[in-house]
Amino acid sequence: MNVLKFNRPLYDSDFYICDLWGGRGGGRSYAYTQYALYLLVHSPIPIRGFFLREVHKTIYDSMWSDLVDRIKEYEEYHKVTLTELEWSDNKQGENVITNKITGSSIKTKGFKTSSENQSASLKSLASATHLFIEEAEEVEEAEFTKLQMSLRKVGVKIQIVRAFNPPSKDHWLWKDYQLVKLSTEQIAKIISVKSGRDYKDVFNHIKNNGKEYYFPKSKRDNHLSIHATYYENRRNINKESIEVYESFYTSDLDYYLSTVLGLISGRAGLTVYHEYQDKEHHTDRIVEEGDILHIGMDFNIGNMSAIVHVVDEGIRKAVAEEVGVFDTEAMCRILQDKYSNHRIFVYPDATGASRKSSSGRSDHDIIRSYGFTIKVGKTNPAVRNRVNSMNSSFATGKYFVNRYTCPSYSESLKNQVYKKGEPDKTKGYDHTNDAAGYFVAFDNINTEGSSMRVMRRRRN
Repeated sequence: MNVLKFNRPLYDSDFYICDLWGGRGGGRSYAYTQYALYLLVHSPIPIRGFFLREVHKTIYDSMWSDLVDRIKEYEEYHKVTLTELEWSDNKQGENVITNKITGSSIKTKGFKTSSENQSASLKSLASATHLFIEEAEEVEEAEFTKLQMSLRKVGVKIQIVRAFNPPSKDHWLWKDYQLVKLSTEQIAKIISVKSGRDYKDVFNHIKNNGKEYYFPKSKRDNHLSIHATYYENRRNINKESIEVYESFYTSDLDYYLSTVLGLISGRAGLTVYHEYQDKEHHTDRIVEEGDILHIGMDFNIGNMSAIVHVVDEGIRKAVAEEVGVFDTEAMCRILQDKYSNHRIFVYPDATGASRKSSSGRSDHDIIRSYGFTIKVGKTNPAVRNRVNSMNSSFATGKYFVNRYTCPSYSESLKNQVYKKGEPDKTKGYDHTNDAAGYFVAFDNINTEGSSMRVMRRRRN
């Protein structure tokens, strides 16, 4: 098999738990599905393995599809046909692959049932020899402990392979490790060695970052840790993806270090808007007579959000919020009632130009019918660009939030985290952040926004 060098310890080590973790593009799913196939084909002792994820229905399009791809690659590489393997193709339920000669098998199982809110029974795992857990950072500690207690088969070598993006240092996954805080010099050396950048240039670039990062050391001899990034897996990554990964080194250093380089963040949850500090970025500014209002708006039936901004000498300030509003019509009525004596510019989700309401009008049509001026591009800015605009504005002192008049927005800025490399949209923190982001990103891109600013000096 064509095993990548940095994954050889999977085959050469005597481990109970192996953690495959690190940065984006590190080839973790490739590594464990390749190892699973190796066991299915070559293990002299029959194995009974399981592919596990937090929710079972997500396995088919990830782990199961990857395993099928490894079979095809194996056959092409070795110029053989693995006729001894037989597998199912159930897109909705459980799947199983079996070696008809040795009796080895791998099945799929979820920690949660299809309803996603009830724990699944783990009794069938009592005789398991090998477990492969994807997105292990999403699994709760109690669930993993229950899983370990279910492994009761005597006289077999049990192996657990966990693949995950590195969570923050307080996550339960790091309990088996000693976390070592990295100095700026150590981080600069890591970047320099992996990327080929000049060490002095790297050091000067990161020395003022001011955030903490860690690297783990295993506490147990039978606990294997394989850290990999796209740098180790570069030959299998296309040019376009590499350019995107590298762009974060300049545009968002924290994201580069925690998500691309795969270092462990000292901040809980890898906060999306990591530059925001609620006290440091607080302003006492409120809506005043004569203000021109710049309102970012996010569309969600039953849960619309709008963040009201003013701009003082180029400094953006979030001064009011409307959250939990039912629909666009209701939102516009509220804004009209509260701010009838103000000129209003709305910066909405671009998809509102085509989304139709029950009246047959688009969301943008409804906004215009209330006399508001819409500022929007043909498409929304890329999520990463919008996030970068927000973080950059906070970092450079060009954006402030009145945390008393915008309490939901302030809390969302502090609490929205990354999930699978993208801002998490499952906790409800995304609505206000998206709404404000449409304004901030548009204002950063379009110089015409400067002509609409009220040129009055105010204290924050």
